[in-house]
Amino acid sequence: MKPDPISTSPLAMQAYQVIKQLEKHVGTVEAQAWMLRGNELLGGITPITAIKEDRLPDVQRAARVVAMEKGVFT
Repeated sequence: MKPDPISTSPLAMQAYQVIKQLEKHVGTVEAQAWMLRGNELLGGITPITAIKEDRLPDVQRAARVVAMEKGVFT
């Protein structure tokens, strides 16, 4: 049986880890949606695109900003 390329992709694992980090603060649905929206902290591209461009540290910083904002504004 051939392995599933999505579940074995290092990039997919990186995205999953960012979602797990975010979902503690905003919930699973919002964390997943955040990954697909353009982000001004990433130059207007989506976090998924930034991960594909090998910019995981930038995505993690942007996710921390969301978590901090959620803590301040709730």
